[in-house]
Amino acid sequence: MSKIEFPRMATISQAAAESGIPAYRIRQLCKIGQVRSVKCGRKILVNLSSLAAWMQGDTEPQQPGIRRVGL
Repeated sequence: MSKIEFPRMATISQAAAESGIPAYRIRQLCKIGQVRSVKCGRKILVNLSSLAAWMQGDTEPQQPGIRRVGL
């Protein structure tokens, strides 16, 4: 049986603190699909691996928008 590896997620403010990128810019990147994210309730959770890849220039644009997650 293979082990499932879940992505590391953070709120926009947490991602801004870890990366040094302003929160408004991370929000823009999520909205246009440059960085993977999901909306969970009122919060937007950012995929930190996707943000790191964007910072390194290793990413292609994703489908635009923030995906909603139902609970």
